[in-house]
Amino acid sequence: RGLRGGAGRALLLRVTPAFPPRRPPRPSAHVLDLLPGGRVGPHVDSVKFCGCTIAGVSLLSPSVLRLRSLQDPQDWLELLLEPGSLYVLRWVWGSPGE
Repeated sequence: RGLRGGAGRALLLRVTPAFPPRRPPRPSAHVLDLLPGGRVGPHVDSVKFCGCTIAGVSLLSPSVLRLRSLQDPQDWLELLLEPGSLYVLRWVWGSPGE
């Protein structure tokens, strides 16, 4: 779902300070509203479509975010996202693997 309407605008305003000053959230930001037990499969987010920052909010229940290296699949990290938590991933220009 898109972030349209008052609730969506309010959420974007609340997370905007977590973004770099000259790169605010894109107006095309979207919401993944998952059912209990739902999941998002492995994927690579594109800077072309997502920009340099990806953020997520865990609203109602705890969830696990798994990050895995494209270069070495054995290199991974799992993060527990408690309800109400915000995570922010930023791509640093000039970083390895650019």
